[in-house]
Amino acid sequence: MSSPAPLLDVFTLEAVLLELPLGSKDEILEALVTHAIRCKALPKTRKEQVLASLIERESRGSTAFGKGVAVPHARIPGLQRAVGIVARSGEGADFRAIDGEPVHAFLVLISPESRSEEHLATLRWISQAARDPDFVSFIRQAQTAEAVLDVLQEHAP
Repeated sequence: MSSPAPLLDVFTLEAVLLELPLGSKDEILEALVTHAIRCKALPKTRKEQVLASLIERESRGSTAFGKGVAVPHARIPGLQRAVGIVARSGEGADFRAIDGEPVHAFLVLISPESRSEEHLATLRWISQAARDPDFVSFIRQAQTAEAVLDVLQEHAP
């Protein structure tokens, strides 16, 4: 079984978005991708491809699995490394979660298509971390990007 991508290689300080603007599901995904480009985690030339992949993945079923967490994800051909974005929504966003609750924490994973095992292992890690009832609560309470990353590191494999 493959290991998850190294946490701090994927989720960087610059990639933390402390207040995600609300909107439709597609608008939220666009804001997440735009943030990834703004913090230079993704090249601008990949915006349309990544956004289309995330929207297509959501069309097959929501990546909001409940307890206030959504994990939009995509595998992109030719991408050099995995990219992660952590974003919060104080109010909570309607992302069609399976429990009907608003989403407060978005953990986005964009991986090279060639690293599907690592992608799946990282998704498993996120899923396990999100099962901890304190996970979303601590992310919501974090005052800084550093504190958000601390929460992730506390739950790292």
